[in-house]
Amino acid sequence: MVQHALLRKPQSGFTIIELVVVIVLLGVLAATALPRFIDISTDAQKAVLQSMGGSILSAANLVHAKAVIQGVSNEPLTTIDLDGDGVDDVEIRYGYPSASRNNGLSKIMGGDFSTGWTWSTTYGDTRFWLTTAKLGGRSGVYVNQTAVLNSGCYILYDPATTQGGSPAVSFVTTNC
Repeated sequence: MVQHALLRKPQSGFTIIELVVVIVLLGVLAATALPRFIDISTDAQKAVLQSMGGSILSAANLVHAKAVIQGVSNEPLTTIDLDGDGVDDVEIRYGYPSASRNNGLSKIMGGDFSTGWTWSTTYGDTRFWLTTAKLGGRSGVYVNQTAVLNSGCYILYDPATTQGGSPAVSFVTTNC
């Protein structure tokens, strides 16, 4: 028996047609699934607000603990020295930060609060509104509440209004 010099080996790999079909299928999947994952900015903005809301409540509870220690947690309106330097730092209502635009909640926020957020209060400082500087159109400033409310994506802080009461944080996320 004579062996042929040109024995055919079985083919390995993909043909060009198979590769084209796979690429087309990946394109179709990307076109239908990608838009769902690309627009995650709404979820991100809501998460930022929820994170800040948690930070606000944590900071308010720390202020309250300090007010209890200093014996002023039952006062309807007073100020408190947080750092022990003899200067009152924050205005409080019943031991929690007030909604004052100058001396209340905004005084206890740290980090990028002064550049990353826009806030406003009601007349008489009964409610505090807060949104990101990007959504509010301004950075690190107190503004008329219209800028915050028009964002449709903000935090509401309602200070304690009675002895033994506590502040409340709620969210408006209709346009995040």
